[in-house]
Amino acid sequence: MRSAGVSAIALVMMVCACAPAEVDEPRVPVASVRSTQFSPPPPPVTDTVPTAQQLTDLLAASLNYGIREDDRARLFDGPVEHNVSLARAWGAQPDPQHIEFTTVEPAGPDAVHASGQGHLGSIEPYPVGPIPFVRWENEWKVSRTFACGFVGAFDGPDACA
Repeated sequence: MRSAGVSAIALVMMVCACAPAEVDEPRVPVASVRSTQFSPPPPPVTDTVPTAQQLTDLLAASLNYGIREDDRARLFDGPVEHNVSLARAWGAQPDPQHIEFTTVEPAGPDAVHASGQGHLGSIEPYPVGPIPFVRWENEWKVSRTFACGFVGAFDGPDACA
């Protein structure tokens, strides 16, 4: 009787060993990927009078979250450490528009106004400007006063504190 019991156990083990086992399919790892690659800021604009294209590129870069925050803070006049929160708020516009400047006019010593067209989604292009730019430490910058006025209306005064 004992050999029948051992045989039965051996048979169960053989059947179990031969039966296909349920295999969990390997899971594809899920990872949240954040880019550590940032776009470079535009080159400094040091011309005596900036071109419409230079100001278009400067304004677009100031709004571009693909550029490091500190680099965007350098695109406004004034000390960089005072512009970091401004750069953060300025670039956080919910529906960023693309502005293409077509004219640049002097607005005083070390100041110009740029005008052109704005583009937002499928809306027809619309007139934009004048938007002020200032020359600070021999480079053209987005006017901090203008940007602070704009973000202050939406984000409160903290962005420019």
